[in-house]
Amino acid sequence: MKFIITQDFHDVRLDRFLHKKFQEIPMSRIFRMIRKGQIRVNSKRKKLHYRLQENDIVYARIFSDPIAEKPLIHLSSEENSLAARTIAYENDAIILCNKPAGLVMHIGSGHEHGLTEIIQAYTKNPQLSFVHRIDKTTSGLVMAAKNPATARKLSELIREQAIEKYYLAVVEGVIEEDQFTLVSFLKKEHDRVAAHSDASDGAKKASSEFSVLQRGRRRTLLEARLHTGRTHQLRVQLAEIKHPIVGDPKYGRKGGKKMFLFSHRLVVPFYDIDFSLPLPESFSAALAGN
Repeated sequence: MKFIITQDFHDVRLDRFLHKKFQEIPMSRIFRMIRKGQIRVNSKRKKLHYRLQENDIVYARIFSDPIAEKPLIHLSSEENSLAARTIAYENDAIILCNKPAGLVMHIGSGHEHGLTEIIQAYTKNPQLSFVHRIDKTTSGLVMAAKNPATARKLSELIREQAIEKYYLAVVEGVIEEDQFTLVSFLKKEHDRVAAHSDASDGAKKASSEFSVLQRGRRRTLLEARLHTGRTHQLRVQLAEIKHPIVGDPKYGRKGGKKMFLFSHRLVVPFYDIDFSLPLPESFSAALAGN
């Protein structure tokens, strides 16, 4: 079997390329085949960690078919309109979407499909992938790469904290400090995330920076910048200081119909992107207590 490496897989490790193409084959077997010379690049033996170059030719003595791309879903007229409204920004490599609250990011957990599958079908691009996610109950900006090479670069930028992510949140209570920073150690426990006093027992450090934008009689509008990207980070941190996000069904007061957490700005200097969405009208009403 022969593969000619395209730009999408330039600089990808040989073992990871093969695992993506043959997901049913254990990595241990892929390692063994590379070591025995059953996998060659440009007719030469290579190490596991060899990074593929565009136009390399990979020869694989594997007697099974590579994984085929999943077919795109069929969009209803309503989903087609939703996709068109959702795309907020687009260039040759990246799409930013304004995800509505209540829509999941991916197929699974009882959902036939999510935003990923909808945007893939709308753009007719099965390679499109979101490089970060927000909760089902959170709305606002999420970023997708149009091809694997861009996805790898964006993931690298996220690991290096070279992408700035900002959120707007309406929280219970009036916060007196104009600016403050919260540092926590968070760990997922069953269906919740708990705050710990230190990094022991698998808890991971979480850091967020907050600025007060407006104060109401009983609530506060905050802008939050994430310095880390832990699950439920802002929700848990704000609940821990007794200022839960309004409408948070898991960490706040029960009975809310909508959680007022909004991903409103993404800054990606490497791609010269600084994009923001305005404050939703419903947030002003929530701040006033309506």
